[in-house]
Amino acid sequence: MRSINKTRYAILGMLFDGPCSGYEIKSLMERSTAYFWRESDSTIYPMLKLLAKEGKAQSKSVSIGKKKKEIFSITELGREEFKMWFESSMSLETPRNEFLLKLFFVVDPLEAIRLFQERLEKIEKIHAEYKKIQERLEGLTDSPRKSIRLKALKYGICQLELEIQWLKKEIR
Repeated sequence: MRSINKTRYAILGMLFDGPCSGYEIKSLMERSTAYFWRESDSTIYPMLKLLAKEGKAQSKSVSIGKKKKEIFSITELGREEFKMWFESSMSLETPRNEFLLKLFFVVDPLEAIRLFQERLEKIEKIHAEYKKIQERLEGLTDSPRKSIRLKALKYGICQLELEIQWLKKEIR
């Protein structure tokens, strides 16, 4: 079975909030979904063009000072595709994790401890960052999306806390 490129849904989802340029989509993702779903310029811009070609997004050129900027918005066809994807079953994905890949090839127990310590430092930094985001989100005015985004964030925090606990145990 052919795998569908989920980049299209990440971008269509961003367009649900309103018209955006490719740069604005990238910025929105860096502040939100990048913690669990990353897209690069090399995937965003070609996908926007493809979605426009398919009639799922439309673009218009606007002038900002001396610069021209291409702004994309979602079409009804794009909304329908997004809704179909959103309501479909999730596919089973294999996550990529360099730490686990390296751990898989460890031979020396001391090398494993080094990997655990390095991972622990990184995970603790991410955990602290998530907690700051949580504090900021909790300070915003209530909205339907605030609540669900806090749930997504808390999911990530719980995963990190579990991994921190496991890493500390393995280091001992």
